[in-house]
Amino acid sequence: MDTINTDTDMATTSNGLVYRDVHCHLLPGIDDGCKSAEESIAIMKTAKQNGVETIVATPHYYPNETIAEFLARRTQAENILAEAVLTNDFNRPALLRGAEVAYHNGLIYDEDLAELCIGSSEYMLLELPFVPWTGNVLSDVRNFYTSRGIIPIIAHLERYLDIQDKHVVDELLDCDVLIQMNAGYITDKASKRHAKKMLKDGVVDLLGSDSHNMSHRPPNLHLGFEQILDWKMYDIAERLCKNAEMITNLKRRS
Repeated sequence: MDTINTDTDMATTSNGLVYRDVHCHLLPGIDDGCKSAEESIAIMKTAKQNGVETIVATPHYYPNETIAEFLARRTQAENILAEAVLTNDFNRPALLRGAEVAYHNGLIYDEDLAELCIGSSEYMLLELPFVPWTGNVLSDVRNFYTSRGIIPIIAHLERYLDIQDKHVVDELLDCDVLIQMNAGYITDKASKRHAKKMLKDGVVDLLGSDSHNMSHRPPNLHLGFEQILDWKMYDIAERLCKNAEMITNLKRRS
């Protein structure tokens, strides 16, 4: 199974958009996100109330363990959450399996790499190094699809911009990748102007909350979309929603 749960009702918003969060650390006790199932449920309730139909659970995967070891821990966290959900009758978003995969040398050769994609799709959330990217990094990103049939979703591109050469970023954007921005970058006063420019320039393909719990990076996907709509950029908001729908429908690209 690629879904954690699907027994949900369609979320609705007053603007007619359906939100799907492709980046969220809600699984309990697996990384620096939610520490308990109660925190996970609080995120799910809040997200659903604010129009989020689907959440992709993306716990961090780091190379200090094998993918098989990570998958076992992820399943354990899913089971803890599933048991808690059974005792809490509430309207909740659908949950899909995923991971936020930390890039490292040799990652592209791991035979189990496809297990880290979102559901049964070919899309994988990839966190790039927080140091200047080398030619090897870009080469691997370029080859994820040609060699492994996997399309990287570059997590929170905005976090890397201050330490990357503009030409290197342009090279990345020319690769077969999708770009995810955190909703908080849109709502933060210090960064919202640059976020608006990136959106208008067509750099951003997806929004995510990157939510960790209700106090540190709380679920805020709806706030990002509300700001986009305040800017009268409905067509961009609609495109972001359609991209998220494409990724979470569990079908591979032909």
